[in-house]
Amino acid sequence: GPAWAPAQPAAPEAAQAASGADANPAVMPSSGGPAEPPAAAEVEPGRDAVALARALDERLTVWRSRRRRVYVAHCRHARVGCRARIVAFSRVLSVAGRRHGVDPFLLAAMAMKETGFNPFAAGGIGERGLVQLHPRGVGSHVRFVRNESYRAYCSRRDDACQGEVVDAGARLLASATRTCGGIPEALGRYNSGHCQVTRYSTRVLEERQRLLRMAKADVRADLAAFVD
Repeated sequence: GPAWAPAQPAAPEAAQAASGADANPAVMPSSGGPAEPPAAAEVEPGRDAVALARALDERLTVWRSRRRRVYVAHCRHARVGCRARIVAFSRVLSVAGRRHGVDPFLLAAMAMKETGFNPFAAGGIGERGLVQLHPRGVGSHVRFVRNESYRAYCSRRDDACQGEVVDAGARLLASATRTCGGIPEALGRYNSGHCQVTRYSTRVLEERQRLLRMAKADVRADLAAFVD
């Protein structure tokens, strides 16, 4: 669905999301007052990037045997290789999450529901990127959304130039969470423009739980493949 920011903010919802990391996943708690997010150059992927890479490796696998793993078509046909793309996306999600105080697993769940992690998926009204930015909303300032020749160039990069896309989506979700007062309502606003709990909200939160379960699986040998 489209990611957009209405000109007039919707009224905050009365209900607040439950406390706790799993129940209230989007905006991470701060120990002090509001602070400016770090500059892009200062943010590095967190340790969660490795766990997220493992989860995505499992999630994007359609079949495997003891010696072979087959990924979804768009990933296995990527010029750079599927595993390289998964690692790059995991780092992008971790960086955007740390910069804007948003759970990277929630961002990953949004990307899964929006595009199945196909960075070149296009929405019905021109939405682009992993988290489907609206071309007349926040996407109007994102080069990947606006420029077709740039997207062709991005197909040769591990990260498919998704840093700016995911960063814009994370910033929009963080803003929606402050406006709406809860994670499910913020997800509804991200998708529809209004603070409300929607089917999209439920599906994204369910997907987040699925990714977390995959990340926690005892797969230390495979996990080592994602460590530099």
